[in-house]
Amino acid sequence: MDMPSHAFTISKLADAAGIGVEAVRYYQRRGLLAQPGRAEGSFREYSATDVQRLQFIKRAQELGFTLEDVAELVSLSAEPDKQRVRAVTQRRVSEIRERVRNLQAMASALEGLASCCEKAAPTDACPIIAALAGALPSELRTKSVAQAQVVEAETV
Repeated sequence: MDMPSHAFTISKLADAAGIGVEAVRYYQRRGLLAQPGRAEGSFREYSATDVQRLQFIKRAQELGFTLEDVAELVSLSAEPDKQRVRAVTQRRVSEIRERVRNLQAMASALEGLASCCEKAAPTDACPIIAALAGALPSELRTKSVAQAQVVEAETV
């Protein structure tokens, strides 16, 4: 994609990078994007290089890299150290695989609850609602509690 050689305002920069203005400001606060200079009218001026940096950040996040990973990759992009880049990538792959295992265990626990629901008599309380309220069948309790803790840890 050809970038214009002129300066971008923050809104034009965000549009060109395919992100929101608040994301641009957030990346600046995190140190992933440098604060730009100001033009005569006191508007901040961004360059095509800034668009490329934001696109780099966006693509890295789409691949599952954290902002900490992105910061490391950005610092390595100036003087690439392939082994360090590879190490960051391998670490991310390991974390994604662990997350997949946790999601599969959660799916299994939910399938167990759905199965209990199918087997329940029409007059019985809904096993899924009971599980969410804390009254789980013993074989599902351990799985579901462990999975809830994993989900809670991942969202914190």
